[in-house]
Amino acid sequence: MSTRVLPRTEFGNPILTRKAKRVTKAYLATDEFKDLVRGMLRTMRAAKGVGLAAPQVGVPLRIAVLEIRETPERRNVENQGPLTIVNPRVVSYIGKPVPKWEGCLSFMKVFGRVPRHSRVRVAYMTDTGEEVEESVSGLWAHIFQHEIDHLNGIRFIDRMPSASSLVTKEEYKKIKSRTT
Repeated sequence: MSTRVLPRTEFGNPILTRKAKRVTKAYLATDEFKDLVRGMLRTMRAAKGVGLAAPQVGVPLRIAVLEIRETPERRNVENQGPLTIVNPRVVSYIGKPVPKWEGCLSFMKVFGRVPRHSRVRVAYMTDTGEEVEESVSGLWAHIFQHEIDHLNGIRFIDRMPSASSLVTKEEYKKIKSRTT
């Protein structure tokens, strides 16, 4: 059983710009899959993230873990997850995209404003093989879009209309403290 934090791939690693491979339903029953998911959850939580895609730990498979938990830096949020999504895709986007601040566990020291839809319809397989299609909204929708992008080889900086909103983590903290 994997209880270790996995090494994360960082900006510049080519795996982050490649489309990940689909996962078979049979793979979900393997110890390898279960260990990977446990390791991904531990890694995401250790980094205080809300999502992590398998390519971010060097595994080119269409798997991601998501979880919203209140932390000292993330207050007044509704806890959601943890959820493992396999072979996820956005079925439809609802409304117009709105720029919001976004960070990434593969870009630990920078943040930028990324246009994302506040509501999307997604389809995915759970870690038990159940096929799900549902509408998600708010921060949960934002996380789904970010992680699905990772599985398609798209980094958050690729979605930014301009690099002018790119800031360091320290500057981001200052901006957030002025707006809360």
